[in-house]
Amino acid sequence: MKCRHCGKEVSSEYTFCPYCGFPLNEDTEEYYLSIHCKWRMKGKIKLSMNAIRNAIKIGGPGPYKYKELGDLYYLMGRIDDAIGAYEKSLEMKGDFPDTYYALGIAYYRAAYTQKAIEMLKKCLELNPEFIMAYYWLGIVWYHRGNLQKALESFEKLLEKNDESIIANYQLGIVLNAMGKYTEAIKHLEKVASISPRDAALYYHLGNAYFYNHNIPQALKSLTKALELNPDDKRVQRFLASITE
Repeated sequence: MKCRHCGKEVSSEYTFCPYCGFPLNEDTEEYYLSIHCKWRMKGKIKLSMNAIRNAIKIGGPGPYKYKELGDLYYLMGRIDDAIGAYEKSLEMKGDFPDTYYALGIAYYRAAYTQKAIEMLKKCLELNPEFIMAYYWLGIVWYHRGNLQKALESFEKLLEKNDESIIANYQLGIVLNAMGKYTEAIKHLEKVASISPRDAALYYHLGNAYFYNHNIPQALKSLTKALELNPDDKRVQRFLASITE
């Protein structure tokens, strides 16, 4: 028989192609899981989803399959369906940090912020080294208006990865909101030294300098922001309010 994946002749005694590892029988769960991976890597989300559904139909439900299905629903913007798939995955395997992480993000996207916090905390309880969970936990706390909890989460992210640009960026924004402008400037300037083409960064930096009573640096940062994004109305208004 010939492998449909690599085209090589293979003995019928094999279940998987000895050359490429692809399943030879199209009526198996393994075959459809392989097809799912193939389409997923090519960005063919609907075809990938059909393959996962066939794998479930043939092989029965499983935590991995429902986790993959949840990821595909999420990529399609079907957040409620993603949540349902992730919840089914956790019913079958309740100690899978990756699923708690994905479910936490999906809950946040669906505006269930308390549930999002619970899921992200559970992820970190199972695996404290799941570093990006601290990022999303900080984002959720920030949007709930709890700046102190957001600050603690982003600080934890930076503690785990002291080179994290996104941690410094978010810390700058939170510290700005808390009125801790000197500290905010320290984190935002670090981001600017590595990523000098971010217009939004210079807006926040200008804000921090202005309220820290450093008008020349505020003007310099806001001017830079406007150079990078001439259509930013908030920067235009901010500059006008200072210069006028």
